[in-house]
Amino acid sequence: MNKIYQIFKEYKYKLLLNYFFMSVTELSIISQPFLLGKSIDGLISGGWFWIVLLFLSYSISNLFNYKRMVYDTKVYTQIYNDIVLRFLKTNNTPDSVKVARTDMAHDIVGVLEGYVHYYIATIITIFGSIGFIYFSNWKVGLLVTLALIVITFAVLVFYKKIRQGINVRNNHYENKVTAIQNGYDTSVSFFNRRRKLEIFESTLQGKNWFLVGMIKSTFLALAIILLITTSDNITTGIVITLYSYLNNFLVSLESIPVVFEMYSRLNNIIKRIN
Repeated sequence: MNKIYQIFKEYKYKLLLNYFFMSVTELSIISQPFLLGKSIDGLISGGWFWIVLLFLSYSISNLFNYKRMVYDTKVYTQIYNDIVLRFLKTNNTPDSVKVARTDMAHDIVGVLEGYVHYYIATIITIFGSIGFIYFSNWKVGLLVTLALIVITFAVLVFYKKIRQGINVRNNHYENKVTAIQNGYDTSVSFFNRRRKLEIFESTLQGKNWFLVGMIKSTFLALAIILLITTSDNITTGIVITLYSYLNNFLVSLESIPVVFEMYSRLNNIIKRIN
């Protein structure tokens, strides 16, 4: 992971500005279920204060998300070009390997552009949601916290096989140009094996996501039942707010499989490029 740290260090000001735009967007979004619940209860009783705040929250999240989308492409395309050109300048591997690894290098930038954004949003969502849940009903908070432990254990069951599948697929991909140069029959064999490897990896990921999804759905149903049976003086706004935070928290836990998969892909590619 030193490669990622070096990229952060070299482009830290540009990346931090981009992540700032992202953080403001997500902090605004995490406030919206609370403001929505307050708005519903307020409108029922004839008040308009909370609905105005909700509109302001929507406006802020849209504005900063727009600024992030405009800015980030400029930054990430520059990082990708710098990585690839440095690799080509200093590396003497065969052309087939160069082609494959320059393509793989885009996954490194993809981590900064996609995964880091995703985890900023996820971290804000997890801590913001669970904080509000515990504040509203600590019993429900304990229940959904247990979901974190169960989902992590479930993901670990599949992690080793997924990591092995990624390594085998990348080894095979480095022979793409050579296979094409050796003629049609070799190309057919190459692409057929590539298809089988992708199906195998996709099947593992599908099983992983299915298991995590079932756990998430089970805990969501249990949390709703516990919320209704243990809370006093529930209003329509509170129910909508708590359901939103419960769902947001449990959906965010589905990021755990992505963490393991991302780490496996990135670690494998960095070893090849270095």
